[in-house]
Amino acid sequence: MSCDEEETLPRGSQLLLNPNLSLYPDSVFPWTPSNPDRIQNGVSREEFVSGNRSLYIENPNRTVANASHWTQTYTGPMPAPGSTLELVAFVKGENIQDLTAGGRVFIALKVFPMIKTESVATAVFDFQGDVDWVLLKATLENFPEEAENIQVTLNMPTLTLGKVYFDEINLTVK
Repeated sequence: MSCDEEETLPRGSQLLLNPNLSLYPDSVFPWTPSNPDRIQNGVSREEFVSGNRSLYIENPNRTVANASHWTQTYTGPMPAPGSTLELVAFVKGENIQDLTAGGRVFIALKVFPMIKTESVATAVFDFQGDVDWVLLKATLENFPEEAENIQVTLNMPTLTLGKVYFDEINLTVK
């Protein structure tokens, strides 16, 4: 085995820390929220798929146009070039209302440096109103050789009202 092969991750490797948000008693570390004005990023102990909590983003105000997200960045050993990454997350919505033509809740993974647009994968949660837990999956094929880090985001776009929950967030080498 060459040195490069030893430093890459095997298939089945889970890259995110704290995927069910229950690893630490009082923290969802290393998940970090964006903090736009008047949009609430928080942690729920009432709504979750597994563990004992979930992340949420809430915008109750029609006059707030900001987007918001939760982020985790992976900087450890990278998957082998050409491999596939799969991001999955459970998502739940309460009173979701899209005030635009096409703004939707989504999960995303981005590989940096971004050499080409193929270094991004997203999965859109296309719904309005109330929706119970649904599994979203985003797949990135042909992992780039020049990758230095991978960023995962859980997103509520601009001009979206309601509350969206995220839980069981996993990024796996396939």
